[in-house]
Amino acid sequence: MVNRVVPKIKLILDLTKELVFVVILLIVFFITMNIWGHGDNQYFWAAALIAFSVIKIILLVSHTFRKLDKLIAFDHSFNHMLLLLAAIITIILLSFAIDYLCLSEIFPGAFSGLDHEQSLFSRFTDLLYFSIVTFTTVGYGDITPANPLAKLISVFEMVSSFIVIVFVISKYIKNN
Repeated sequence: MVNRVVPKIKLILDLTKELVFVVILLIVFFITMNIWGHGDNQYFWAAALIAFSVIKIILLVSHTFRKLDKLIAFDHSFNHMLLLLAAIITIILLSFAIDYLCLSEIFPGAFSGLDHEQSLFSRFTDLLYFSIVTFTTVGYGDITPANPLAKLISVFEMVSSFIVIVFVISKYIKNN
């Protein structure tokens, strides 16, 4: 019993550390952007956000595949794979919600259907909802990207969701 619980706890702790690390990086980016005047240098901060998103996606996807290879190599259970998938999806959803929040700060009209006058927390929850809707490709249309950069970051999230869901599950099934 203990041999089965210890790897699961280690996996949960590793994934929690990664989630906290990514979220802290994005919060630091958001704070730095606000301190150094994102309104004066909109395109600089937008380019930095796009670069940060691309690097984040590459690292998250490659890291997911490395973790999956470890799970397969050590013959972990299907539950461990689902736990990995749930954690990676959570990281993607939260990180893109923060990306969208940064973009909405840089360009207040980047998303139609988003009330820029509401509190930062309310905007974040609305953008987390938008991130979930985008990730699942539901697309209700109540919040939509209205800016080319918002559309680009939305596409990044869609591609990330496709890669994570399709390729991770197919790789796991292929090796079992």
